[in-house]
Amino acid sequence: MALKGREGSSLKGVRKRINGRHAFVHERMLEMIVRETILRGQVSFAKADLARRLGCCPKTVDHAVTRLRREGLIETSPVFGPTGAQLPSEYRATAEGVARVALFSEERPA
Repeated sequence: MALKGREGSSLKGVRKRINGRHAFVHERMLEMIVRETILRGQVSFAKADLARRLGCCPKTVDHAVTRLRREGLIETSPVFGPTGAQLPSEYRATAEGVARVALFSEERPA
């Protein structure tokens, strides 16, 4: 699948396991959003596309976005085209989100 400009992001390099356990969808999404925020300032993706790449349903991605936003780990901005049509939203990691992902590599299983 070809990715254009800021739209979408590869999950390459995003952990499937954290501290010896399966990484939850919201953790994998946070890691991807943090990486893209650092590299490009933000990322935009269609929830259905990301769900397909994560191997889950779009509702799971929607719940993960809600959780990450509620916890203050990401910020979202709706995007509209010239005709008013809604386009994929833009996502940015907050400082708290960046700090949380840094803990993924520091934590060790007990």
